[in-house]
Amino acid sequence: MKSLFKSACLLIFLAAVVFNVGCAGRLVSMGPIDDQNFDATKGRSISASACGFQLFLLIPIRTNSRHERAYQGLVAQARGDYIADIKVQETWTWAFVGTVYCTKLEATAFPKIHADYSSSEK
Repeated sequence: MKSLFKSACLLIFLAAVVFNVGCAGRLVSMGPIDDQNFDATKGRSISASACGFQLFLLIPIRTNSRHERAYQGLVAQARGDYIADIKVQETWTWAFVGTVYCTKLEATAFPKIHADYSSSEK
């Protein structure tokens, strides 16, 4: 009887660990990487979004990576420009067998100023 109780406790513990690991998302750093010179007069608006689905409120399908995917879309739209003033909007919609979670990022992209040292060396 004690063996059955220990087995059940171990099974519950392992199931809890698996569910917690499955629900962990990745860290996305959206801050400035380093000091960069940019032209603050030529900013343009960019936006990107990504969604995921939580099946039966237990099984995440592309839910935990939606922030990273939205940020990668923002970086792709910036095409190497400096990204500033990021706004994050989270929405969810109930579906019959689960919930759809979406992340929308809006930002301003400023062109970087590149110094040309080749002419000053002559």
